[in-house]
Amino acid sequence: MTHAATPAVPALPEAQVRAAMHAQQWELAIELLAEHDRVLRETLGSEKLSGLSAEPWRDLLAQQQALLADLVVMRDETAAVLARMGRERRGALAYRSLAG
Repeated sequence: MTHAATPAVPALPEAQVRAAMHAQQWELAIELLAEHDRVLRETLGSEKLSGLSAEPWRDLLAQQQALLADLVVMRDETAAVLARMGRERRGALAYRSLAG
């Protein structure tokens, strides 16, 4: 009985994406994720996946979900900083208009 080769699950460049995010190199992070997405779609579109082990694909999904969760945290933290800056600016402008 001959088995077809199991398609390689494209590796998520998680370490590189995280490093780019922490260095605020957003364009690089986006490029890395876009390339991963391209390779993943190509793999999924070119392979017959029925009968293959789902475990490596589940592992990839878990990695993607963990990265997404961290992106959501970063987004929320950034939104909180921007909101605080907006409040501080409005407060400074109000103070200046009263003092002026």
